[in-house]
Amino acid sequence: IVHPDIRRMLMEQKSFVEGARAFTMWGATLIDRAHRLGDAQAEGLISLLTPVIKGFQTDVGFDMTVKAQQVFGGHGYIEDAGMSQFARDARIAMIYEGANGVQALDLVGRKLAAEGGKPAMAVFEMIKTFCRENADHEDLNRDFLEPLKAASRDLQAAMMIFMEQGMKNPNAALAGSSDFMHLFGHVCLGWIWARMARASHAALDGGTSDATFHETKLATGRYYMARQLPATALHLARIRTGAEPVMALEAGAF
Repeated sequence: IVHPDIRRMLMEQKSFVEGARAFTMWGATLIDRAHRLGDAQAEGLISLLTPVIKGFQTDVGFDMTVKAQQVFGGHGYIEDAGMSQFARDARIAMIYEGANGVQALDLVGRKLAAEGGKPAMAVFEMIKTFCRENADHEDLNRDFLEPLKAASRDLQAAMMIFMEQGMKNPNAALAGSSDFMHLFGHVCLGWIWARMARASHAALDGGTSDATFHETKLATGRYYMARQLPATALHLARIRTGAEPVMALEAGAF
């Protein structure tokens, strides 16, 4: 625990898992609203976000399980430690309901354009509204809202690429679909972390009896925003390369 690289792996796991659980629970509330209240907007949102919840989170979830195994060093590969079984168990989640590449294709090929893009636009509007309503909170704005706005701009730029090239050059969109799913996932978790940070700031300002919990929550969220959310720029850079690097080789060259 004294080694920074061990701390890095633990913080990556902690910040992803806590954000992913909160995101998944929020998705569950959308399902409840859609099914029990007939909420059409909730139905559109959860339809859009389901490939992200399934694909992005199981991709990264497996990566985090491997990091958990790595924390143990060589003992992580010894069956008695139990970590290798976790890695095997987590691996199947990426192919349980169709390979995650298919989830990404569903997101880009069908879900983005559903209802004329209305659910996707609703996500941006929710993020924009949240940032505007909390802009006066100095700490929240610096640590959470500014990184979230930068990541959201990357997502909007990627969506514009798909809208412009999707019909005339479908391979460009398809080659970038997995990167888009991950970019979208990071933005969603960044937004969820900003919401949790607002709640923790409010609790601390109100004199909560569990200050340690909320201080830990804020430190964990800051890690995600500073160290994981910037991955959106990498995914956008890959999307911008189009289909050419992906399709360059003849089939026989493989």
